[in-house]
Amino acid sequence: MKTTKSREQQVSDSLTPALKKSHRYKIGDTFMSLPLPEVQELLTSSTSKIEESVFEVQGKLSTIREEMEQLKVQLYARFGKSINLET
Repeated sequence: MKTTKSREQQVSDSLTPALKKSHRYKIGDTFMSLPLPEVQELLTSSTSKIEESVFEVQGKLSTIREEMEQLKVQLYARFGKSINLET
């Protein structure tokens, strides 16, 4: 029993430095232990992709809002004060 416990402690002690040098990064549904430079590179890549997506969505949102304003003008011109499009 003591030998098993001491063996487990030795294994734990030998793994501790390796675990401290690696960092967990989630890829899909899996967490991977990777070195810090690789994790930083992946984070930079992911951040730039997200920023591009946000910029694209903001552009679409702006276009849709402009279209909505044009439609409101047309509807108010046709129906006057009998409709309320502000919510």
